[in-house]
Amino acid sequence: MASKKSNPYLDRTRYSPLQLLAWGAGLTLVFLVLFGIYSTLRRTAARVSADFYFPFLKAARLSENAIADQALVLQDKDTLAKALQKLMKENAMLAAERTVVLDLKKENAQLRSLIGLERKGVFTPVFAEVLSRDPMTWQEQFTIDKGSSHGIEPGNPVVTSTLIGDGTVPAVAVIGKVKSVSRHTAQVCTILSQDFKMSVSLPESKSSGILEGARNASDMYSSLKFLPLNAAPSQGQLVYTNPFSGNSPPGLPVGVIVSHTGIAPSSGRNQVYLETDVRPFESPAEVRFVAVYVKEKK
Repeated sequence: MASKKSNPYLDRTRYSPLQLLAWGAGLTLVFLVLFGIYSTLRRTAARVSADFYFPFLKAARLSENAIADQALVLQDKDTLAKALQKLMKENAMLAAERTVVLDLKKENAQLRSLIGLERKGVFTPVFAEVLSRDPMTWQEQFTIDKGSSHGIEPGNPVVTSTLIGDGTVPAVAVIGKVKSVSRHTAQVCTILSQDFKMSVSLPESKSSGILEGARNASDMYSSLKFLPLNAAPSQGQLVYTNPFSGNSPPGLPVGVIVSHTGIAPSSGRNQVYLETDVRPFESPAEVRFVAVYVKEKK
């Protein structure tokens, strides 16, 4: 039986795997080079085209602006007044929308901060929302939606979310204290109320005093009294709660000193004490969410 003869032509055209791999790599390299050349030419052509058409486009825009300005001059005063009124109305709506968005962001930050509060010693935070305010005492008191059924009692400190330091450090600060309670609600007297009194400290001088609400809540400050003469209060100094009263966790921010009113005579003694003004970190009228620190009963 005759054996098959190999075809010399087919033998010459058969490539080895290494040759095929080399051909593939070469074709890929050629494609990449061509693509790079195409991209470069395209960017160059775009720049040249932009520079070439710039004078024509600029002239067209100047013509449009000139025509618009001329048309505006030719309009009567009533039409211009109506157009201006429309623009002012649109701007007012945009400003109102922006205010709403900012308020929502602030409320969201307050909620996150207050809900995430942890226990401080024997004090447990109870989250609450402001239910109502009396228009006659808007800055001085408000009612919250938690009461004695949640362990809240008169004298409990009330805090809200705020920013301290240079205005970028999130924290909670005292905004008032519970004045009276019912089963499901509680009335809070704010730091600006005449009913508010709290023992506080100045950590920088290690001195203490009594913080009282101002006689005029519209002044937006409280009076820090009975400071020793060596307290040396200065503007911008922070005021904190202290443990002396036993009704609030120590170290809670209360406010910042805004002025030093000088020396006043101590009642009934031949001594003197210092008195200064303290501004709360937040305006009580703008507070919507709070937390009440409830003391654990033994």
